[in-house]
Order: sequence, then structure tokens, then C-alpha cells
Amino acid sequence: MKQKTAVFVALGTLLAMSPLRAMAHGSFDILISSTASGGGALKAEYDFAGVSRVDYTTTLGGNAIYTGIEPAFDLLAADEPLESSYVLTAGTEVSLQITGIDAGKTSVKIDTTVLSAVGNSVSFGTVPFAHTHPQLQLQLALPEGEFGEGSISFKLTSTTPAYSESEIYTLKISNGPLAHFDYDPGTYASKSVACQQLVGAQVSSFTKKRFTYLRACLDKVQVYAAKAALTTPPATLTAAQKAAEKACADASGTGPDAKTMLGKIAAAQAAAFTAIKKKCGTPNPPTVPATASGDLADDDITQLLGLAACRTDELAAGTYGGAREHFATYTARASQGGNALDTYFPCLFATASE
Repeated sequence: MKQKTAVFVALGTLLAMSPLRAMAHGSFDILISSTASGGGALKAEYDFAGVSRVDYTTTLGGNAIYTGIEPAFDLLAADEPLESSYVLTAGTEVSLQITGIDAGKTSVKIDTTVLSAVGNSVSFGTVPFAHTHPQLQLQLALPEGEFGEGSISFKLTSTTPAYSESEIYTLKISNGPLAHFDYDPGTYASKSVACQQLVGAQVSSFTKKRFTYLRACLDKVQVYAAKAALTTPPATLTAAQKAAEKACADASGTGPDAKTMLGKIAAAQAAAFTAIKKKCGTPNPPTVPATASGDLADDDITQLLGLAACRTDELAAGTYGGAREHFATYTARASQGGNALDTYFPCLFATASE
């Protein structure tokens, strides 16, 4: 079996992961129950540490739209006292309410109701209600196939007095989570081993460069923000503002796009892609040498580097509070799309300051 097949077998296993109780019931659903017989708090049983996959649907206004219908919502079929999980009483009303969402990026549609903002809610009806597939949507201001993630947080509520609301759960969705690069040296021989090593080296180099470019921008932003917050801004405030703008977007600059932060990041990713393809792609001289392992298609490499980029952006957001908020104030050059800078970094998450 080729390594590419092994990677996607592992990927399929990862995406299908669900809680053991749900698997025991022959289901990969979010199972709704309560913490006590005939009452208690509502519960949602599922492996929320996993990621739900959404697939490309269309492109609208330059944004790539991805949708999916898994996991579904269903009712627990039988009491599980050892897990403090109990079947809901017939006639119990159950609703889902959004408590956190990546506004403008993620949404969920249940029946005919679209939930896209905190506070939005929809009722599943009364027990026993039907097995329900939501429509999850991820919208990315990136070309089709570029890796991105989002999240939707929710709680279960009820108008039935015997039941209190659940804790808050967060469902993570992505257009392309990948399992780790897996290989068997005894089966795949030296070409695949060399491919694996090259992937590791290139991902390491790319993430380091991406973080360095992000840091160069955010360091300047922090200086400007700190000076602007002073009661009496210093005379150097304008210079600090210009330095931040140049480091992050340089939207009004006259130099080449390649010298901007977006240009440098794009070049680093393109270089990593080319290097991996030469060692891991399907041999097709002269673009891919005969020594390539044939383990990864172009889409596989794009997803892999996208995942690395996403994790790098998450680290930047965790290191620099308010990074996404700051990026939203800068605009890229028209030749680079002309959009707010935060749209180019969909994995920059909001921090408490935002």
C-alpha cells in the first residue's frame, strides 16, 4: 500500500473518531441525555477533542465555502448509570443555543434555522425528536483548498422545568485536518523515508519563517499601540504608526509585493511546496525527479503546509494578545486582494482583549 493511501486511511480514522459510548451504540452522533433520571442537567456526549471535516462547496465573493453534515444530533437510547447519562423523559423540549462562534467564518444550520451569532438558538422539538443532521459551514477568504479551521460553541437548554441547561461544548470544524505522516520503512523503502525527513525539515523551516514574519509585524504594532495608549502620545507616534503599517501591510508602498509580509509568507510556502513535491511527489520529469517517492499529491502538500500555517498563526495569537484585532485594522495591497489583513490568517483566534 502506498504511503498516500496510508495517510488517508489514518485521516479517515481520525475524522471518524467519536466517544466510546457513541461507538458502542453504533453511532458517531452527538448523543443528548441528562445527568439524572427524569431530570438533572442536559448533556451532549461526543469526542469534542476531535475535528469535524467540511468539504468545498463553492466560491462566493472571493470566499471559499465548505460544508458538512456530521456529526448529527440524536437521543441516548438507554440509561448508562455508570456514566451518569440518562434517557430524557418523553415530552421534554430541547434547544441548542450558540455561546461562541467565529463570526463571519462559521455557522450552523439546523432544519431551516441558520445560527451565526452568539445567542442564536433553535429547538430540536420534544422527545422523541428525529435524528438531526446540521449543516456546518466554514467560510475562508482564501483560495479553494487552503487549510482553515473554525469553531462553534453551544449549550443545550430546555423549557421543561425538570431539566437545567448543559455545560458549554465546542465543536471544531476544518476543511482538511490531516493525520500525522505515517510510514513503514520496511514497506516503503528509502524514498519514502527521505520524503518523511524532507517534510519534517520543510515544515520546520516554513513555520519558523512564517512566525518570524508575523512577529516582525506584531512587534511594531505593539510599540505603536503602547505609545497610542499614553495620555499624552509622544512625538514619535506617527513614526511608530507608519512603521507598523509598513511591517504589516505596506499597502501604499511602491516596492515589490514580494517585500511585504504577505509576499514573504507566500514565497516561503511556495518554496516549501516545491521542495516537498520534488522529494515526495509522483515522478514526472523534469518537474519531479525520478527519485521522488510518489507519496504525496499536490493537494496533500497544500493541506499539510496549511495545517502548519494554521498552528503557527494560533501560536502568534497566543503570544501577542489582540493579534487578530490589530490585523483587522490593516489592509493588504490591491494587488494582494485588498482585504483586511486578518482575513488572510483565518487561524488567528480572538483573545480576551478582543
